[in-house]
Amino acid sequence: MRERFRQHPVTAGYLLAVTGLALLMRFVFADGFTAQVRESLSTNPANLADHPVNALLGSAFVLDPGDPLVFTVLVLAAVAVFLGAFEREVGPWRAVAVVLAGHVGACLVVLVVILQGAYPFDLTHVTDVGVSYVAFAAAGAVTVLLPVVLRGPWMALVVAYPLLSAEWYGLVPEFGAVGHVAAAFIGSGCGAFAVHRVYASVGR
Repeated sequence: MRERFRQHPVTAGYLLAVTGLALLMRFVFADGFTAQVRESLSTNPANLADHPVNALLGSAFVLDPGDPLVFTVLVLAAVAVFLGAFEREVGPWRAVAVVLAGHVGACLVVLVVILQGAYPFDLTHVTDVGVSYVAFAAAGAVTVLLPVVLRGPWMALVVAYPLLSAEWYGLVPEFGAVGHVAAAFIGSGCGAFAVHRVYASVGR
């Protein structure tokens, strides 16, 4: 375990932080305080206008209790596998930069879609937290590590999952699906750039 942490400090540290906070919120914090933390760290328009940095960063560490257990397990497994593989290839700092760009970028894309009035209800104070944007950013980032023939099908699969499982409002899927797709594409683009820089520095 110690060796794995040394080899993948970002992935292991992130998963430990997410798990630790989830245990605190489930077994230690009072229900009211847990709800307050979740609402405060949500990346909704109200919080992004009031305390954007705390919401953007903190939301990536809070599990969404509304997600099905199977989805939560798959998301955590995706972080472990994909972020771990990407971190091993490009190093911890570049891995942090890529998934952070994917998470923050996805939150901002969702904010723009909401503010454009794409949904038939007010989402100013909606609760939007979870590690899924990080997971989809990592899934997009590893695309460049795959054989060329598999990259297109892999990205199609990553993007299709949230779109096919989403509830749609006319031509717009629910905001979570918008965020997942945005995170995957941002992760893919930033991941390709990071890998290119690493390979160029070592002459690959």
